[in-house]
Amino acid sequence: MMIKLIMCDLDNTLLPLYTQEKFVDIWFRDVAKKFYEHHLNQAIGLNAMNEGCRAMVFNKGGKLNIDVFYEVACELSGYTREQLEAVMNDYYATTFDNVREIARENPYAPQIARLMREKAEHAVIATMPMFPIEACNKRLSWVGLNASMFDLVTTCDYSSTCKPSTQYYAEILEDFDVKPHQALMIGNDVREDMEPCEQLGIDTFLVTDHLITHNLPYSRFRQGNYPALIEYLKSL
Repeated sequence: MMIKLIMCDLDNTLLPLYTQEKFVDIWFRDVAKKFYEHHLNQAIGLNAMNEGCRAMVFNKGGKLNIDVFYEVACELSGYTREQLEAVMNDYYATTFDNVREIARENPYAPQIARLMREKAEHAVIATMPMFPIEACNKRLSWVGLNASMFDLVTTCDYSSTCKPSTQYYAEILEDFDVKPHQALMIGNDVREDMEPCEQLGIDTFLVTDHLITHNLPYSRFRQGNYPALIEYLKSL
């Protein structure tokens, strides 16, 4: 099989997290503090952030996720995009590292990243595109990686849909001029990573170390732990 593109999820695949729910709790807690520091109403600001995030998840395309986020957040809060961007830019520059407290080490991550580069023409971090590159780079750094090691990290100002939309993956294929059968997706989430890629005809590898199934069947997917993934990548 000729692989031109290898995509890999970040959270709970390359970057293990204790709980995704705790990630969200810390994010909103620290963003609330930034609204206070910028003399903006915390309750109004957090509600706007929450609904802006929801709007990105359900974005059907046509507009970048970042633009959908700020359109909704501005409309609900009454604040300007400049005001909200000042809060969020400050947060990602100074406080986002607090999320690191729930991140676990993954000694396999550098080898996985290296094999992605060796075994395909293009290597992509296909992470849920709700964050700016600054946040993605910090999360990568917690497992010894950085964005410059990859051809693309999907961010909120790149994607116009979110997982589990097939359009999210199709957009990446199109940008690299790759057919589905020439691509591989590595992930830990059956609903967000495996099923949409299966629908498109993209080959998959389900990482089982921090598996998220959503109570969906998954025995049909190629799968294994980190060492098994490394051995599979070596075999390509």
